[in-house]
Order: sequence, then structure tokens, then C-alpha cells
Amino acid sequence: MNFLQAIILSLVQGISEFLPISSKGHLNLAQHLLGLQSSLTFDIFLNTATLLSVIFFFRKQIPYFIKNLKYIIVGTLPAIFFGFILKQRLEGIFENPDILPYFFLVTAVMLFSTKYLKLNDQKLTYKKALIIGIIQSFALFPGISRSGSTIFAGLLVGLSASSAFNFSFALFIPASLGALVLDIKDLSGANYFSPVYLFSFVLTAVVGYFALSYLKKVLVSHKFWFFGVYITILAIACFIVNSI
Repeated sequence: MNFLQAIILSLVQGISEFLPISSKGHLNLAQHLLGLQSSLTFDIFLNTATLLSVIFFFRKQIPYFIKNLKYIIVGTLPAIFFGFILKQRLEGIFENPDILPYFFLVTAVMLFSTKYLKLNDQKLTYKKALIIGIIQSFALFPGISRSGSTIFAGLLVGLSASSAFNFSFALFIPASLGALVLDIKDLSGANYFSPVYLFSFVLTAVVGYFALSYLKKVLVSHKFWFFGVYITILAIACFIVNSI
């Protein structure tokens, strides 16, 4: 991978990780277009950079995480379970860009659905945290947005936009740490400490922070579903390209 390719992938990851458009799907697509082999391990490397973005963004909300720790644990369990049993199969899925548009459409359906959900401000419960966690597990597949699925699930079970946003990224932290732990052996054996990769890591973290700030503004303004338009167009474009 050369320097330009690393920059492109860093920008793609930083922007798409937090916006509800699926970073895995976009990174998979970008690697395919650049002639690079899709790699779940490289995805996790860049995902670790965006993890730093989340930690910095929420650095003043430690009391929130402590207060809701029991719900965060419950919401994280499904992703751990499914991530563990599906890890080997996911590698094969990541190498097949032909199935991406189908998963993009799943994300689009969830995003469009938020336009019609009645906004509430209910409190988190174990049941709601588990439902959100199960829906988050869908994002193990490329093309299904993690932020999109968890925010959709949060709104679906009656959380306010702000609460859905906070809990979505509260779940992001253990999910990212878990993925890092599962793949740490592969990461240590890869050449991810070269200047090119280190620069891409920093760039991804910075871009991710600004993307996260933008997402919060869009969600609070009740325009979250707009991203569904983009995802639908992208899915159609992928179908057309795949049929040529």
C-alpha cells in the first residue's frame, strides 16, 4: 500500500465510521476500487484510530458511562457472541464486494425508518439495551452501519435522539476494544508501525472526531434519515457496476 492509498482509506474510514453509512462497507469498496485486497485486520487497525476519536469526544461524560455501565455490558454481549462465532466467515464476506449492495440496502431501510419513528425520552432498561445490542450485531457485516443500526435501535425502543446517540457510542468503545483483542495477534505481526500507517492512523482519528461532531448535529436536527438517500443511491450504483 502506498502513501496516497493510505490517505484515501484513512479519509474513508474517518468519515464513514461515525456517519451511518457503514465504514466496513465503504472501506471494503474503496480497497476494491484501489486494487487492494480487503482485510478485516486492516479495518480493525483503522477502527482503533476512530476509537480514540470517541474517547476524546466523550472525555467529559465519564459519569454517563459509569451510570449506564450495566446497560453497556448487556448491550455489548450480543456483538461479542456473534463476533466470536462468525469471525472466520466474516473474512470471506469481506473479500466479496458483490454482496455489499444488499447490506447497504439493509442500512438504508433502518435509516429511512427513523423518519417515521415517534420520538420519546424513555429510560434505558436491560431489555432495551439487549435489543440495541442484538441489532448492533448486524453491523458485523460490511455494508451495515454500526452507528446507523444502534441509533435506529435506540430510537425504536423509545430513547431520545441524544440518549440514542450517547448509548450508541458507549457501545462502540467495548465493541472496538473487543475486535482489537480478537485480532491483536494479526496486528502485531503486520507492518502497521511504518510511517505511512502511523500517519493514516492519526489522520483517521482526526477526521473521525469531526465526523462524530457532525453526526450529533444531524441527529438532533431530526435529519438522520437523509443518509438513507445516499446509501440507496450507492447500493444501486453497486448493483449496476456488478452487473456490467
